[in-house]
Amino acid sequence: MLALGLVETRGLLAAIEGADAMLKAADVRLLEKNLATGGLVTITVAGEVSAVQASVDAAKACILRIAGAELVSTHVIPRPDEELSGILRLDPDAEPEKEPEPPLPPAGEGGARSAAFVSEASKQVSGSVHEEAGDSAPAEARLKRMSLNRLRQMAWNMEGLSMSEEDVASADKKSLIAAILKASGK
Repeated sequence: MLALGLVETRGLLAAIEGADAMLKAADVRLLEKNLATGGLVTITVAGEVSAVQASVDAAKACILRIAGAELVSTHVIPRPDEELSGILRLDPDAEPEKEPEPPLPPAGEGGARSAAFVSEASKQVSGSVHEEAGDSAPAEARLKRMSLNRLRQMAWNMEGLSMSEEDVASADKKSLIAAILKASGK
């Protein structure tokens, strides 16, 4: 029977120590770590109900022993509803849907990007924008799911973009998406 265990702390140190205690205490799988504003960190594990409960209890005891650490809350959800998969990764064996982000672009003399990076970014642009046929709505939706960092990398290496490198570096997500779609002819 699948259960989810959640431990929320204020600060990363307590979260890491709690996660370590959870994984050592019982047969559970670490699903994710979420950072929120105000230094809140939530660690999520999955496994059998009894194992998850034991791991959450171990994390709680461990965090309370750390001087200055703040345990905000703990909770175990037995048999979580499948609808929660929209906000949490429920299957510990499933790969996360988010693609890994490429590293920041290397800068050469005068801020020029390397040829290898330009080539890789061109492939990303082709795969992300030009792959969608006909309607621009699917391409725009796909761009909206990308991180701001990845959008900037794409924009820096697009031909015909109406923004300078400095403008791209300071632009918000909405502006970048509009410029990328305009440059790609969508």
